[in-house]
Amino acid sequence: MGAFLFYLLKSTICLAVLYGVYRLCFRGDTLFRTNRMLLLVGIVLSFLLPTVHLEIEQGGAWQHPVSVMETWLVEESSGKEIGEYGGIGGMSREELAFPWKCESLVEGKGIRFVMMFYLCGVGATLGFFLFSLWRMWRLFKSCSLRKCAGYNLAVCPQKNISFSWGRTIVLSQEDYMYHRDVVLLHERMHVRCRHTWDLLCMEVVVALHWFNPFVWMLMRELREIHEFEADRGVLSHGIDATQYQLLLVKRAVGARLYSMANGFGQSKLKKRITMMLKKRTSGLARLKLLLFVPVVTGALYAFARPEVRMMASGWEKPQVSEYPDSTTGDRREWLERYFARKYKEGGGPADPLADKGTHELFINYLNQIMIDEVMGPETGDLNLRMDFVRAKLSEILRQDYQEKRQMGQPFHSIVQFRYDRGSSAEVMCACLETVKAVYDELHREVDAQIPVLVNVITPRKYVKYVALVDSLAVLPVEVTLLSPDGSRKVLSEVSLRSLCQEAETFCAGKQDMVVSLRVKDRNVPMGVVEDVKEILKTVYRNEGKR
Repeated sequence: MGAFLFYLLKSTICLAVLYGVYRLCFRGDTLFRTNRMLLLVGIVLSFLLPTVHLEIEQGGAWQHPVSVMETWLVEESSGKEIGEYGGIGGMSREELAFPWKCESLVEGKGIRFVMMFYLCGVGATLGFFLFSLWRMWRLFKSCSLRKCAGYNLAVCPQKNISFSWGRTIVLSQEDYMYHRDVVLLHERMHVRCRHTWDLLCMEVVVALHWFNPFVWMLMRELREIHEFEADRGVLSHGIDATQYQLLLVKRAVGARLYSMANGFGQSKLKKRITMMLKKRTSGLARLKLLLFVPVVTGALYAFARPEVRMMASGWEKPQVSEYPDSTTGDRREWLERYFARKYKEGGGPADPLADKGTHELFINYLNQIMIDEVMGPETGDLNLRMDFVRAKLSEILRQDYQEKRQMGQPFHSIVQFRYDRGSSAEVMCACLETVKAVYDELHREVDAQIPVLVNVITPRKYVKYVALVDSLAVLPVEVTLLSPDGSRKVLSEVSLRSLCQEAETFCAGKQDMVVSLRVKDRNVPMGVVEDVKEILKTVYRNEGKR
């Protein structure tokens, strides 16, 4: 949902720019066919440009607001992540996973509400369109159709409803008796220029962008161009311009009962007469279309993703030690959710240990790293340890891929990610980042369809490095509790025992609880984090049984 809403946002920006450029530079020209093609092609490009993803080395002021919105809609507020990793309505108490980010849950509900509201608008817009089609169909059925050369003619007893739709022209009895030649010629111009197809395309665009005022203004501009084209066609057949303009004035008070069709009296009268009297624009004015070259380039540059290129450059030397203390825990949790989601999407088996293509990456309590029983360098330099992970993991995955390809089998190698209770949260976060970078590089260089099969397993307990967590005077974490009624409690500088008591007090009598866990010390052992999560899950489950 978030990705689609972000796409709508980008296409809305493109449509707004299209309308602005057209109104400033092209609206007053008499090159009606050029303007018509400009609007139609521009609208199509407004839907295609947001799907083009370019990579740049470094982002600027243009990319920042777009990237922030993308992060909020696509990553942080992803309804799928919330449903699988902590959504209140989507998980049982036994399947509960911590920590949750309070803001993500609130934003996730907001995204779902916005999506439902959007779909209701789409349904209402399509309903009105279908209702208009039904009314025209009833009108066609009530009138006798007469086949003429290139069109069908229907004469209706109602007044002031002359219009055309498709290859059918409807004239009122009054127009047929007194102004048949002029009105019929005007509607024949609509049929000849196939204006109905333009309106059908615009109805689809309006249905998708019913909330966007620029779309409605673009449709109005397109309708005006249709009338200008039809008026020029009438005058080119020798009809007296003065008499034709007087007829338009008489008909200006006519009702527009079928607004979705091309009608004789539609569009602003003053504008139509002005365009008839205006001197024709020189063909050199078409050179103004070159203005859209920098406009399209600017749109692509604004939508570019600098973070992808940054990750590629980080392949040489990942800056794993630059995470601030306050964000390491959040980033690690996001990466764990990311790999869990990708594992499920890639069709990973429920029992990855049974898979023959399984590899193991293990971090012990001394923060030493081992991949498939090959120990990494014993060094305090985190970057060197990540270099080992990157090189070794890339080697074994590429080798597996080549073997499977030679045998004609699909690539299906699973990386088991294990860690000890004494492992540092910073080291684990750095490892997860490096594993993600390895897969990103494989997707770019080898095969974009390689599934990300990384399974993060419950920590081993070979070393009870944090067995005395209960005795810690202060836990190096900050816990935020949030209930649906809006009450909030932040627990900082607490022990495990007092955390349990405070959580029980806050959760008493509440059906649901949202938890955000922030690691304040990058070197905190993972066992501390796991013990805090277990306490919170136990409190929540116990409250649910009361």
